[in-house]
Amino acid sequence: MVHESDAGKVARFELALNQLIERLREDRYILATVLVGSLSEETIWRRESLQLWIIEADGVSRRLRSDGSDERIYRILVENNINIHAEVIPRSRFRQMVEGSSRTAFSCNFFATRRLVYSIDPSIDNWFAQASTVAVKDRERELLMFSTWTIHSVRHARKLLENRQDVELASLEVLNAAHSVACTEIIRSGEVWEQEAIYRAIELAPDLFQVLYLNVLRRRKNSEVLAAAIDAVNAYLDQHFEEHLNPLLNYLITQNRIVPLSEISDHFAWTQIYPWHLESVCEWLEQKGFLEKLSTPFKLTSRSREQVEEPAYYLDGVRWTETAG
Repeated sequence: MVHESDAGKVARFELALNQLIERLREDRYILATVLVGSLSEETIWRRESLQLWIIEADGVSRRLRSDGSDERIYRILVENNINIHAEVIPRSRFRQMVEGSSRTAFSCNFFATRRLVYSIDPSIDNWFAQASTVAVKDRERELLMFSTWTIHSVRHARKLLENRQDVELASLEVLNAAHSVACTEIIRSGEVWEQEAIYRAIELAPDLFQVLYLNVLRRRKNSEVLAAAIDAVNAYLDQHFEEHLNPLLNYLITQNRIVPLSEISDHFAWTQIYPWHLESVCEWLEQKGFLEKLSTPFKLTSRSREQVEEPAYYLDGVRWTETAG
């Protein structure tokens, strides 16, 4: 097998992209195409396919039975023997994506660039230019998401280490937390980084990642090393949680009431935050003394007459102002 150079692979992928665009130019119902992720010699090694958004005119979506009831339509195409993973998006939905109040459907991706590579619609050009920037809410949402992953992993790691003395699984959870913290550090830096996040994070915070990543890799079966890594993650969370958990904390403060976990989950349903991760964060905040944990009635079905109980949390805004910061 002849090894293909990175430059050669970039050229092959660019040729496939250009060939597809030429085909799309012949289809008057296709209005624009966005390349997700860059084509460069630094990032091409990981690519097995092209990722695109294909924006179509309204009212022409072709649905297949395999699409089910999912609003989003995905297609796998091929050009020059390269598979192309495309999301087909109606023009009106694309406008909603980029002009929404929180822009969550479009939002800046800190780990993949997006480039408009074809367009016959000036409005789409303008929408894309306006939305393809880092907004405050993009950063807040991403910091919250990765922080929930970090808290969930480090809490599990401590249980595995202290309650089960399972250094193997504890080390895996610590490394999961390290990768979440790495993504957090990149988001904090405000840059878009398409390569391995952990390596950039080591450059950004070498002392931190020496303890919670490099030492763990070298001595994964050492409980003292794992305990030190867990302590380092918790110290990092203690230092930054007010900023990183800001959307959740602000939501609870503005509610000024006991909020069931199901309502919290619904409020953040537009994010990639899992309900059980939100549970971990609320439990973590409750253990820190910032939240009060209670319970509220919950109906399991729309017709249930009997109720069960679900966790609910209360954040005293006045007390928070006095104790936090």
